Amino acid sequence: MAFSPRFLKHKGITVIQKLDPSVQRLHPGKVGIVLAGGAVSGGAFKAGGLRALDEALVKRRLPGGTAHAFGLNEFDVFVGLSAGSVLASVLAAGIGPDEIFRILRGSSDTYDAFRPWHFMRPSAPFEMIERMRLFASREQELFTNWLSGATDPRSGDRFSFGATLGKMAQNVARLLPTGLFDPRSLEQYLRRNIGFTGISDDFALAFQQTGKELYLTATDLNRGEIVVFGHDEPYGKIPISSAIAASCALPLWYKPMLIDNPLRGQPGEPDRLDLVDGGLMRTANVRVAVEKGCELVVCYNPFTRIRYDRAGRNLYEHGLPSIASQAVRTMIGARLDLAKEVVFLDENVKADVVFIEPAEDDYTFFGMGALNFWTKDRAAAHGYQAVRESIEASHELLGSVFRNHGIELRMPPRTPALAPTEARMQVKLRESRGAQR
Repeated sequence: MAFSPRFLKHKGITVIQKLDPSVQRLHPGKVGIVLAGGAVSGGAFKAGGLRALDEALVKRRLPGGTAHAFGLNEFDVFVGLSAGSVLASVLAAGIGPDEIFRILRGSSDTYDAFRPWHFMRPSAPFEMIERMRLFASREQELFTNWLSGATDPRSGDRFSFGATLGKMAQNVARLLPTGLFDPRSLEQYLRRNIGFTGISDDFALAFQQTGKELYLTATDLNRGEIVVFGHDEPYGKIPISSAIAASCALPLWYKPMLIDNPLRGQPGEPDRLDLVDGGLMRTANVRVAVEKGCELVVCYNPFTRIRYDRAGRNLYEHGLPSIASQAVRTMIGARLDLAKEVVFLDENVKADVVFIEPAEDDYTFFGMGALNFWTKDRAAAHGYQAVRESIEASHELLGSVFRNHGIELRMPPRTPALAPTEARMQVKLRESRGAQR
C-alpha cells in the first residue's frame, strides 16, 4: 500500500509524518528542535519538558554507521524565539537539560542564578532622557514650521497656530516610556554567562566551536517583518546575547531593543534595527528548521488553549486574569494549529514534525501567570511530569516516527492507557488559507 502523509494527535502530542518509513535513508538527515516563546512560566515549563524528552532519547544509528548515545545536545539545529531563544542557545552551547534545570533553581555551577532584576530592570529612569530629547526636538520642529510660515505638504496651506498647538499637545505622548523594563539587563546577564561557558557570543564562531546551528528570530518593529539571526544569515554579525534580548523584547513589557544594523549602508537597510519579540510574527519557526535541512523537527510550544469543561463552571466566573490568559493562549495555539495545517498540506515540506504542547485539560499550568517569576520552579517541575506522561502515553506513535530517523526511545515504565487515534485532517482548498501563502 502506498504511503500517504499522516496527521496524528494524542495527549498533547501532534505528529505530522511526511516521510515514507519504508524508504531507506542513504544519508543521515538533520534533526532539529524548535522552541516557541512562553515568558517566565512557559520557559520554565519547557525546561522541565526538555528534561523529560532528553530522558526518553536513548541512541541513534546513522545509515551505514554504528549506534551512539543520543540526547537533545546531539541535535543538529536549534531554533528559538522569545523565551525559547534562551533555551535554544543554551542547548546549542552543549549545556544539557539537567543543568538547565539547575540554572532555573539557582544551583548551577555553569550560570549565575537567574534573579528578577536580570529581566525586570525598569527602563523609565534611563529612557526618560531619550524620550525628553525626542519630545523637545519635535516641539521645536513644529514651532519652527509655524514661525517660519512653512506649508503643510499635504494641503499646501501654511501651518496655522491652532493646528500647531494641537500637534504639540499630541506630541506629549513621546514622553511616555516605550516599555516597563529594559531588555539590556537580560542581554548583560546572558553575555556574562555565555562567557562562563567558553562558547563565543558570535554566531559564526560558536558554530565553529560546537558544530551546532543556532537560529533565533525577532520582529523588525519598523518594517513588521521577521528577522532571522544565525551563522549563515545576513544579520548574523549581531551577538547571540543581543539577538536573544531582542527576541524576548515583548512590547509594553520591554522597550524595543535598539541595535546597530550590521548591514547599514546597503540599499534599503536602516542604520539601526528596532527589534521586538519574535512571537509577534510566529508562534514557532518550524519552517526555519525545515529550510536548514532538517528531516525530523521537534517543536515545543508551552502555551495553548485549554478546554474548560468542568461541570457547572466556566472561565467567566474566574474573572479577567483567566479570560485574558485563555484569550492569549487561544491566539497562540490557533496560529500554531494553522502552521500545522500548512506543514501537512505543503508538498515542499519534506520532514516529519513532532509538536509537544500541554494537554488541553492541563488546568495546573493554566493557573500559572506567564510573567510570574516566582512560579518558575513549580512550572519546571510540572512541565517535566506533564511531558513525561505525554511521551509515555504516545510512546508507540513517537517510537515509530523517531525510529524512521534512526533514533531509539526508552521504553516507558508502564503501558499507556489509551492508544493514539488517527486525526488526519481533510482540509478543503478554501479552508487552507495558510497553505496558499
